[in-house]
Parts: sequence; C-alpha cells; structure tokens
Amino acid sequence: MRRLLLLAPLFLLAAGCGVVRSSEEEATDAAREVATRAGKLLRSQRPRTAEEIGRSATGIDGVEVLRVTGTSTHDGDGVDVTVRTSGSAYNEWFDVQEIVVRRCFAVRVSPQSRWGRLPAT
Repeated sequence: MRRLLLLAPLFLLAAGCGVVRSSEEEATDAAREVATRAGKLLRSQRPRTAEEIGRSATGIDGVEVLRVTGTSTHDGDGVDVTVRTSGSAYNEWFDVQEIVVRRCFAVRVSPQSRWGRLPAT
C-alpha cells in the first residue's frame, strides 16, 4: 500500500503533463481510423461522380454520410465527403465505463489524394 501511495504523485504528474492520453482522445483516434479506412476504400483512379462516391460511402460499415460536394473525382479538387463515425476507448484507471464518441470528418476523393492521409476533423 505504501508503494502505491509513493507512485500516486508520479502518476498524477505524468497525467498532468500529457503522457497519459485520455480515453476521449483514444476514442477520437479510433473514429478517425474508421474515416481513414473509408477514404482508402473510396479512392480509385477511375473517374466517378459524386453520386457514385456517396452511394459507395453509405455502404461502408461504421460510416454515416452527411454531405457530398463536388461533381466528379476528376473535376476540380475532386469530391469531398463529410462523414460521421464513432470510436470507443476504455481506460480502467480513469473511466467507470467505456467512452464512446461520434466525430465528423471530411474525406477528399480525387486522383491527387495521398494514400493514407488523415481525414480533416
């Protein structure tokens, strides 16, 4: 018990300095991974209309399509898809239960899109 009391201030110092990430941050990262996966699935060199992209995006598990802008993947900047995803995390040190967040991200689909680029929040 005495050792635990001695380690408590070190743990609090580490948590206060940002060494320990919050469950909300980890859950947000999990939601971002879903949006990144969606961007990878939607990416193609074949020209597609915004309608085709939107329809494809609605079929991706864990993705809710909020808005599709642009006309075609090969016109202008391509097609922007605003999606809402969710992520969860649990840290037994801080949380009584699992933390679940819903976040929105913008995913650009065009031939110039970099593979694996993180979606904008």
